[in-house]
Amino acid sequence: MLPPAHIAYTWLGVTVAQKKLGMLQDVDYRWMALAAMGPDLIDKPLAWAYFYKRFKSAVLFAHTLLAFLLVAWLGFVRFPTWAPYALAYLGHGVCDRIWSFTNTFYWPFRGWRFHVWGKQGSEQEEISRAYWIAFTRRPELWAWEVGGLLAMICVIWWHKLYIPKRMVYFILKGKPPS
Repeated sequence: MLPPAHIAYTWLGVTVAQKKLGMLQDVDYRWMALAAMGPDLIDKPLAWAYFYKRFKSAVLFAHTLLAFLLVAWLGFVRFPTWAPYALAYLGHGVCDRIWSFTNTFYWPFRGWRFHVWGKQGSEQEEISRAYWIAFTRRPELWAWEVGGLLAMICVIWWHKLYIPKRMVYFILKGKPPS
């Protein structure tokens, strides 16, 4: 899943929690966006700098069960005020359906050797082309991205962010105007 869709699904979840459940009123949408992209913000630079040449994957250590457990412990036990952001980080794994890639997800519980996720071969030879090739060869991935676009449209509509003044407030404050 691409970053905009991760953000869109997370923001839609926050919006629903705020509007329908009266929860998460103090959440900063900017931090939620960063948390929703958290595993990619960690793994993609690592892949680009070194690991892509070795593993032919940009889904690395931040996409493992160990990382998700650490974030869950930090957000729900150690620093409970971080819980919404921890949930957004964990939501990234749900949206990526990372448990399907058992070789990556269960590291290091299946041994210290890092096992890359299941996608290997031509679509992963170059990190700069990996997404392009994946999306042109696997059209079912577009459904998740179209869903993300619809989720973002719902958030924009619900908060009336199509009004420039409201959008500026949202960007500067990290919250939709009341």
